[in-house]
Amino acid sequence: MVMLSNLSDPSVAPLAGARILVVDDHPFTVGIIKDVLYAGGADVVLAAQDGAEAIEALVTFYPDVIVTDWRMPGMNGLDFVRAVRRGALERDANIANPRVPIVMLSAYASATATGMARTAGVNEVVVKPFSVVSLLSRVLAAMNQPRGFVVTPAYIGPDRRRRTDVDSSFKRRAGDHEPSEPTGPSFLRQLQQRL
Repeated sequence: MVMLSNLSDPSVAPLAGARILVVDDHPFTVGIIKDVLYAGGADVVLAAQDGAEAIEALVTFYPDVIVTDWRMPGMNGLDFVRAVRRGALERDANIANPRVPIVMLSAYASATATGMARTAGVNEVVVKPFSVVSLLSRVLAAMNQPRGFVVTPAYIGPDRRRRTDVDSSFKRRAGDHEPSEPTGPSFLRQLQQRL
C-alpha cells in the first residue's frame, strides 16, 4: 500500500488509477479538490454541482470514491449520501454501487455534525478549510481501509466502529481460556473509557 508520506516522491501516486466523483456547488473549491486528487494520481475526477446531478452521473460513472460537500443548494450532501446508501436496501438503477466509499467535506467541525454525517452513511469526514494531507489521507483511508457494511432499516453504511483491537480474552465457552483481566463493573467502566 502506498503511504501518504511518500507523496513527495513523483514516482509514487497513492490514488493511481482512481476514479473519483466530486460533488460541490463552488467551482473554486471543486478546482482545488481536483488539483489535489490529480496530484495524488487520480485517473479521472468528475464533478457534479449537487446531489441530484451526482445521482444522474452515477448512472454512467462508477467511482472508486465520492467526495461530497455537505451544504449545497437542491439536494445537499447528507441527502445525497442517504440516497446512495438507500440503494443497498431498495434497488435503484441509478446507484450501481451503494457501498462506494464516501468522504464528506464540511465547514461544521462539531462532534454533532460529524455524528450526523456518519449516521447518514459517510466513511470519512474532512473539515474545511482542509489541507492537502487531510483530504488525501481521508480519501486514501476510505479507499484502502474498508470497513464492514451495515444494511438495516435504521442505518445503511460503513460500520461506524473504528477499533479493531477488541479484547477477546472474555470466556464465552467452557473450552476458552480464562480472562486475563477482571470482568467486574470497574473493568467495564475502564473499557468504556478506552472506547
